[in-house]
Amino acid sequence: GQPVELSAREYALLQELRLNAGRGLSREQLAQRLYSWGEEIESNAIEVHVHHLRRKLAPELLRTVRGVGYLMPRETP
Repeated sequence: GQPVELSAREYALLQELRLNAGRGLSREQLAQRLYSWGEEIESNAIEVHVHHLRRKLAPELLRTVRGVGYLMPRETP
C-alpha cells in the first residue's frame, strides 16, 4: 500500500513482464524491448533491474525460469 519509486528502466521492465504475464521472456527479448538499437547495454543489466524490482516490490513477484528467462505469474501475490 506504499508508493514505490522506480527508475524508468525498472518501470519499463515491470510493464513488459506484466503485459506478458504467465509467459517467460528471455533476457535478450527484454533487452530488445527496453533498450534502443545501438544503445550500450551491460551484459547483466536485465538481471540488475530484476534484482532491484524484487527488492523494492516483492521477491515472489518475478520468477526466474531456468533456461528461459523471467516470468511474472498471471496472478501476482
